[in-house]
Amino acid sequence: MGAFGGKKKKREPSVAELKAQEAQSRAEERATTQERTEMQTAQARRRLLRRGGLRLLFSAARQEGPGAPTTRMLGGGS
Repeated sequence: MGAFGGKKKKREPSVAELKAQEAQSRAEERATTQERTEMQTAQARRRLLRRGGLRLLFSAARQEGPGAPTTRMLGGGS
């Protein structure tokens, strides 16, 4: 009940609140997508390591770690 005995009205969310909610939902969607991509990358890496052989020899997974180069160019490029 309101202050004068009437029904209490529901307050409509402001434009700023609506934009904040939309931004929050977009951020959650981006986080979910990034997590899915990271999981797929990890699964692919595990598949590579299981298979081994020439695929592993020439793959970027072999170069991972703290001292690994960020990019690798063939042909002696710098």
